[in-house]
Amino acid sequence: MVLRVLFGRQLRLSQLRRFQTSSRIAASSSSTETRARQQREGVEEPNNEPIKFFGSQAGAWRAKETRSGGADEALWYQPYVISASLAAFLIYFCVLREENDIDQKLGKSLFDHIEGLEEQQLVIMYKYNRENGLDNSQVVARLKELNIDVKSVMS
Repeated sequence: MVLRVLFGRQLRLSQLRRFQTSSRIAASSSSTETRARQQREGVEEPNNEPIKFFGSQAGAWRAKETRSGGADEALWYQPYVISASLAAFLIYFCVLREENDIDQKLGKSLFDHIEGLEEQQLVIMYKYNRENGLDNSQVVARLKELNIDVKSVMS
């Protein structure tokens, strides 16, 4: 049994070595074929000399040109058109437009829109002021106006 396992492993290793060897041979022959094909087609091998930076177009290029996108491409009258459009919109929106129901709703307090929000806010503020030793007289006065018992808030 032990011999079978050892023999099986040796067999697998020898098969793996044969495969690696055959793949190396195939790779080397394909690179030789590629070189031969390039020579037949007249393709030169890449030059491995360093590329000169100074004196080339890359040496004359400034980073500012990359960041700004080149020359100013805006039309000469663009600022005037934008200013006139903005002025016309503001005149309409702020002066000529009549007030509607949405404007009236926006003029109200948030406490008028959401039932119970003011009471919750006052309770939270009362507890915070009590824990941090701050004055609670205004909070207590507003709770009394809303007919909320301060003793119930303390619990």
